[in-house]
Amino acid sequence: MYKGYCFEVVDDQVIWPNGKKVKRSLIIHPGISVMVPVLDTNQLILIKQYRYGSKNLLWELPAGTINPGETPLQCAKREIEEEIGYKAKRWGKMISCYSSPHFSTEIVHCFVANDLIKTKINPDDDEIIEAKVFPVKKVKDMINRGKIQDAKTLVTLFYYLNYKN
Repeated sequence: MYKGYCFEVVDDQVIWPNGKKVKRSLIIHPGISVMVPVLDTNQLILIKQYRYGSKNLLWELPAGTINPGETPLQCAKREIEEEIGYKAKRWGKMISCYSSPHFSTEIVHCFVANDLIKTKINPDDDEIIEAKVFPVKKVKDMINRGKIQDAKTLVTLFYYLNYKN
């Protein structure tokens, strides 16, 4: 039906698990990687970025769409340098989850990036990003006050803050 820059939409006739035939539209998406950049045990890096769908600047974790032939970890390593200008010596896989499985194939792969080394920021042409270091306590406060509204960021931060050990 439609092919965009990072997804396509298809209409499909599906045989449901109960045997019924249903019509569905589906967004085919290659998935994304999102990472928690940890400067030390008490400081994380967030980015502020304009998001067209929300018509707002949102506080988020660095993330990006997985390119063809790229693994989720390779994507995370590329995106952390592009968006905040860091490389990580240590990476940890946290969880993967579907963003909207009722109409999309997109899977969100969540990582933690430790032992950061400063490099050079290299954003994509359509990215206007402000990176900022926050104490973990401030990030928790931002969540509680509704200042972080991006779902992939919330899922990843909730997991990191509650299950990292």
